[in-house]
Amino acid sequence: MDTLSTPPKLSSHHAVEAALRDFPNAKVLAPLLDQASCVSFDFFDTLFARPFADPEFAFDLLGRRLGVDNFRQKRVAAQTEAFRRMAAQGRKEIRLSDIYACFEVDSEAQARMLAAEMALELALLAPKPDVLALFQALRRAGMKLAISSDMYFPQAFFEQALQQHGIEGVDLLLISAEMDATKRDAGELFDTLVRMSETPSHAVLHIGDHAIADVQRAKERGLMAFHYDATPSASREPAERAYTLHGLWEHCKKPSNDELFQRLGFLYGGPANLGYLQWLAEQAKNDGIEHLLFLSRDGFLLERLASKNVVTDLPPHHYFLGSRVSYYLAAITEKNFSAYIPFLLSGSGGLMPRELLERIGVTPPDEAVMRDIGLGSDVVITHDLEETLARFLYAWRGEILKVCARNRRALHLYLASLGIQTGAKLGLVDVGWSGSTQEAFEAAVHPWMDVQVTGYYFCLADTPERRARDKQHHMRAMFSSATHDAELINRIYANRSIVELFFSAPHHTVIGWQADQKSGQTEPVFDAGRGGSPVGLAHITQEISAAAEHFVECYQAMTTRLGTGLSPSELAQALLHLTVHEEAQCRAFSSRIINFDTWSSSANHSMGLMTYT
Repeated sequence: MDTLSTPPKLSSHHAVEAALRDFPNAKVLAPLLDQASCVSFDFFDTLFARPFADPEFAFDLLGRRLGVDNFRQKRVAAQTEAFRRMAAQGRKEIRLSDIYACFEVDSEAQARMLAAEMALELALLAPKPDVLALFQALRRAGMKLAISSDMYFPQAFFEQALQQHGIEGVDLLLISAEMDATKRDAGELFDTLVRMSETPSHAVLHIGDHAIADVQRAKERGLMAFHYDATPSASREPAERAYTLHGLWEHCKKPSNDELFQRLGFLYGGPANLGYLQWLAEQAKNDGIEHLLFLSRDGFLLERLASKNVVTDLPPHHYFLGSRVSYYLAAITEKNFSAYIPFLLSGSGGLMPRELLERIGVTPPDEAVMRDIGLGSDVVITHDLEETLARFLYAWRGEILKVCARNRRALHLYLASLGIQTGAKLGLVDVGWSGSTQEAFEAAVHPWMDVQVTGYYFCLADTPERRARDKQHHMRAMFSSATHDAELINRIYANRSIVELFFSAPHHTVIGWQADQKSGQTEPVFDAGRGGSPVGLAHITQEISAAAEHFVECYQAMTTRLGTGLSPSELAQALLHLTVHEEAQCRAFSSRIINFDTWSSSANHSMGLMTYT
């Protein structure tokens, strides 16, 4: 056979070839395209997608718009009854009008709900970029195209959905509700496709996401079939809560060299930060807070979002550079030094003795001196050394107190520069978990400034330490054993480092401040940690933060279209589900993150994200 006379392969057409580069499992699809004379695309979850992982979550949103309680349950029950009536009548598919005919309301109310559902679905739907790119490339290459769907919506719905996204060049539109034939049952809709396309079945290729309806049934009717799977089996995630906005991610994602953390930031960090901020705005307003201090590093993204006015009614706010360490140091004086030695020794297991001082910004004695007193760099701190180390810290208290006094003066100037004065009602914004940072802040500030402090937390742990602080400090939490099941709170707390990652900042921990008395300006003192370098940590947190901000932009555009959105608690659910139920996935991405907590970092070891307790 003369190869020069062989028609060129469709997959080699420049537009199709470009579209296949980023298409899942393109090596399998390309030869199928070369054999096809007609290509059919499934509509829902293939060519188009809703933003939510659970399609029935749309019923919850619809119920809010209609003001109907328990609407999801009523809508599901009506659909079940519509299927029963359909079978009794000998039909093979239901229509949306059949579903609303099962609601026990008058015809006017039925029509209003039907129209509201179609309008909501049209607002929710968006093309999947990779599939749309292939669809448009095939159209430009002259391929005969079809769109098919097992759905109760009328054909006019699909025509409007395609039109509003500028999709043209569809030769055939086959909708089960219009044709009383389905893909899912016996595959009769595929017979209609073959007949209407005037194409032999073996030359028709159907692309769809459902393994039975789109692949098995198509093959049973003699068609070629390609299983569209945006998440290949090797990296497929377990089922997640309905609130995970996978569809929005697929529509809005940007090219990235590190798509893993971009995806994580978009799907988990963005919703959780936005939900927490919405909850915070309501709480701060009710409490009459005059200034909000978003504590570093957990408040970095929250304050960036607040500065963009993504929620209303927030009081004046600042990203406050500090930490539990810096506040406790500012609280330490000659008189109370001994009482703070347990804090200075906390979390020191496995460290070198000199690192006790380095992590609070104090220069240790020369190594020769440390060796002479039996605390050289060859010594690893264990519980048995605590008394010796306590005596060492006390003997070196002069140098420690110099740093403490410097921090105290700088903290005073820092607050004054923000216009915070005695009598102010302050809100401290943190992620969690037991109120120790709030306790440290109040211990540092209250001796010289009488301010009313309320701590706001994403989650407060159900621990004896937190319960004890509740009696002395005013604390509110979005999630706690007072509002949610104690077992859930305990599981969140057990994996708290995962939650912290999605609220963190692309800078080191602040352990103090330097002050210029003349200018009144303060500069933070950072601790970069010790030992194994946290390779890429700043990059990872930056990727998560940027993707989270991008999520908020996309989400706000979506809710503007819908006229409604998720509640603060619903926005946070995806991160909670990841934290509590997806340990394997968490371990997979957290393996790239070491020495996240500089307080426990040491030249003696490197600690993975999920090893912190």
